[in-house]
Amino acid sequence: MRAIDAKILEELEMLYGDKDCFSSIHDWLGTAETYWTKIERLLLITDHTKNHYPSTTKEISTYNKRIIDLFHQTKNYAGEWDSKQMEKTKFSTKDYSEDTAKNWDDLDQLNASQEKLRNAILDLVEFLYSINSKPYSD
Repeated sequence: MRAIDAKILEELEMLYGDKDCFSSIHDWLGTAETYWTKIERLLLITDHTKNHYPSTTKEISTYNKRIIDLFHQTKNYAGEWDSKQMEKTKFSTKDYSEDTAKNWDDLDQLNASQEKLRNAILDLVEFLYSINSKPYSD
């Protein structure tokens, strides 16, 4: 593994190893670009790994697809939840009490999606570390 790859993986593992790695819900949309940049760095490492370990291509591609899908899903949930919170300020008290259960469900979906994304990233990082002990294939 290249030294730069190892450093990036270490940074990602430190970031996503923290259960509170994601910003508060209100800041998620503002930081989605930062999260995406970190994921792109991880995807560059996976491309490098696939070039040196062609036998891992299918498995790495599966991890990559899952992470990308979860990132977009989480971003969508954050956008939906945030827009509903803005609309909530326009509701009367009656409307708010009727809508509260749905809002909690939306928040639960967002939190679950964030946790799945975090775990998928950590799983990929662990997989990449496990490949490190194998010799390059030509």
